Amino acid sequence: MKKKKNDSKMATENNPMLSAFKKKLKAVKKPEKKPKSIPKDRSKMIAVGVWTMIGTLVFFAFLSVLLSISNRSALNDLVRQQEQNSKQKEEVSIVAGERFLSGFIEQYINVKNERAAAEQRQNTLMKYLVIDDETDQETWFDTSGAQGDRVLNDYVLYNVKKGDGDSLFQYKVNYANVVKIKKKEHKVDKSALLNIPVKHKGDKFAVSGTPYLSEIYDLKGDITSSLEEREEYDGGQSAAIKEFLNTFFRKYAEESKDDMSYVMKTPETLNGHLVFGDVENFSIYKNDDGFEISSVVIFKEKETSIPVKERFTLFVTKNSGQYYVKQLKHQ
Repeated sequence: MKKKKNDSKMATENNPMLSAFKKKLKAVKKPEKKPKSIPKDRSKMIAVGVWTMIGTLVFFAFLSVLLSISNRSALNDLVRQQEQNSKQKEEVSIVAGERFLSGFIEQYINVKNERAAAEQRQNTLMKYLVIDDETDQETWFDTSGAQGDRVLNDYVLYNVKKGDGDSLFQYKVNYANVVKIKKKEHKVDKSALLNIPVKHKGDKFAVSGTPYLSEIYDLKGDITSSLEEREEYDGGQSAAIKEFLNTFFRKYAEESKDDMSYVMKTPETLNGHLVFGDVENFSIYKNDDGFEISSVVIFKEKETSIPVKERFTLFVTKNSGQYYVKQLKHQ
């Protein structure tokens, strides 16, 4: 056996190629076997990520809705404020417009049959006009051919018909035409409606057309009440309510606000300026939480007993057996 090994060793040593191959074979290291790793379960992580994304989208959608509602509310508030400012501006503009036209009306109605006075009147009235190079405005106030004077007695604002940047101011004017016949002065009194077209920008005004006279029309119209018919209350509390009205309005006439706070949500009073007389023509209507009472109340002046009538509407509830005025309206 030993001999065989020796023979093999000698054969190897005698064969250099085989010896080199065995050396290279020994130099090659076998790779170590690594244990196979078990893949981790990532399903929970993926689910958490998906629900996080969904939650984020829902949150931003909800936030977007809130911002939209907030912006819409802010926009509505801005629109309401602008409308309120516009209305206030209109109210101020009527006062300012009347002030602007006061001098114009006096110059326009008053006409003196003298050349120098007529020229001065025309030049003054021209200053009130809008700037218009295409219209022959100088002829608007020409009084050539006049044979008498026109004298303004008084005037008052009658109506304002408003448009978009244009308004028609209407004044009731009382004036007299004065003529001389055989050196004797004759006066004819007249009343008419003076119509003045006006352009305005804010509180700035200019007369935009020729003023003209027209007949005075009646402002009273055939306007009917739009209140719906309701059935009046005629139950067991009618007498108690009538008694309460008399007591309430006697206190309303005589007592202070502090005293009225026990029977009114928003106290008010005449504080002795008038004395209570009577309640008449009252109507009672049942509503959800109490009663609506409409009545005419007669007060009187202390010194002269001159009656002063006023219509009231009271919204009344009953708490712990006592009537209480939630709201009082003057009508």
